[in-house]
Amino acid sequence: MEYRSPTPVSIDQAEEAFSRGEVGEICATLISVALNIHDREWVESRIVAYLRHEDEILKRCAAVSLGHSARVHGAVGPEALATIRGLVANPAMVGSAEDTMSDIEMFTGRK
Repeated sequence: MEYRSPTPVSIDQAEEAFSRGEVGEICATLISVALNIHDREWVESRIVAYLRHEDEILKRCAAVSLGHSARVHGAVGPEALATIRGLVANPAMVGSAEDTMSDIEMFTGRK
């Protein structure tokens, strides 16, 4: 895996990327919005949608994005917190969910 700095996107650009449905583009966009969009509630609404998606790759990308959002915004809303907690019970997601929970605790003080 190679690190690439995410390209900042606007909300309109992000919505367009999400609507195209391409997994790689969605993952990159989730990371970008978590790091660059200042509207935490909008960011979390998109992240939560992908945490609930059937595709495990998108769920993992959303989990990583939620950790980034927690760091950037210093907060996580109750719906996002409940959703990531719920993924701990999913054997395919437990590692990603626990990593995100650790990030949330580190950056927000919430467990």
